[in-house]
Amino acid sequence: MKQKDLPQGYKPSYKDSQQVLYYLKRQHKFMLHERSLNRLFLDLCPQNNKVEDIMIKCSTLNDFYSTNIFDVHAMAEHILNLNIDKRLRDYDYSLVDDISNVVIDGKRHHLYSFATKYCSHHQPDHYAIYDSYVEKVLMCINKRDTFTNFKRDQLKAYDVFMSVILSFRERYRLTQLTLKELDQYLWQLGKWHFNPYKKVYKYYNYEEDNPFLNDDIRSKFWYGEMMFSTTKQKIDNWMENGKKWLNEANEQIRILADRLTPEQFGVVTYISSLNGKWCPYDDQNWIGEY
Repeated sequence: MKQKDLPQGYKPSYKDSQQVLYYLKRQHKFMLHERSLNRLFLDLCPQNNKVEDIMIKCSTLNDFYSTNIFDVHAMAEHILNLNIDKRLRDYDYSLVDDISNVVIDGKRHHLYSFATKYCSHHQPDHYAIYDSYVEKVLMCINKRDTFTNFKRDQLKAYDVFMSVILSFRERYRLTQLTLKELDQYLWQLGKWHFNPYKKVYKYYNYEEDNPFLNDDIRSKFWYGEMMFSTTKQKIDNWMENGKKWLNEANEQIRILADRLTPEQFGVVTYISSLNGKWCPYDDQNWIGEY
């Protein structure tokens, strides 16, 4: 199942951004990566006048975030030759495009996402990170609620991308967020809703602890998916139970089933059944928000 849209009616807000960032801060591996990169880029190797320093930074970024650099040495030499330190201090957006265009083994490559990450980790308050998930969120929200004018291919021009990011922050009153926090909010939204590899679970990523706040509806869904996984439920059985449920379900549940895969609706059927056992008098309408 490849999700193609954010939830119906979803609108960015400061409150939701805080819930998303709260989730990320509880992801130990991600936070350790971020602290390590901050130490490397900001404390240990802040300059870019030695190829060995640049290689360490390129290699670490490539390893942590799978940026698909084909030749770390070639990229490091390329960055060294660009003399980027003053341009970083001047917040020169054209630097991203210059870093991204690199020749490796006689072939020109456009490593745009890597270039944004490299600049951002040097100047996190001035360079936003481009990512395919970020692109999908921006395109989706702008299609529903035009906050500025741009086309998808224009996001690969970094000055346009930054203009879109800043317009997004202004439109949805997210100016309290740092640029790095805004990056993380958009990226995580994209991972949740556009990840083609999330076949069954929408909220549970095998965490040990519930990453959502108690008053967040996603907390209920996370718990149900976690119970489905840890109690080793059989998806085929619950898919069959889901079919039976549809015979007597209301319109809201039928609409929900139409937009989910059979496997996901099987999990929803389990969650509804589980909640019915523990809270038999609970209003089950919240299931429709899955």
